[in-house]
Amino acid sequence: MKKFCLALFITTAVFALTAACTMKAPVTTRWYTPEQVSTGKPLYATHCASCHGETGEGAPNSDTPLADGSYPPQPLNGSGHSWHHPLRDLEKTIELGGRHPGATMPGFGETLVHEQRLAVIAAFQGFWDDRTYRNWIKRGGL
Repeated sequence: MKKFCLALFITTAVFALTAACTMKAPVTTRWYTPEQVSTGKPLYATHCASCHGETGEGAPNSDTPLADGSYPPQPLNGSGHSWHHPLRDLEKTIELGGRHPGATMPGFGETLVHEQRLAVIAAFQGFWDDRTYRNWIKRGGL
């Protein structure tokens, strides 16, 4: 019985160590500060939420073109395409508006200064889970 218990203990310990070593550590540090998120949330609510949703969920059927060929507002919560773009491109899109075919997003360069645009990005990246954020970093997000 002692050998069985010892073998069970060792097997359990090896399994636990293997699981712990192969799990990806959560992202604990992001490029933005909590202050930027606090600044960005009301800016996002004022300038972005009416189109992109309160939690960045985007418009329904955002991947289906409208009758005029344009696309509804895309999700910003990590479930859409925004996480594929580096920080500089996200900021440039907010500044100049949508620049790809079918885009109808207006630019906010006359409304939001650089630091405010970054705060808006911090606010919507706050909707992203750690896996999405890690993938964004791997794609060269910064």
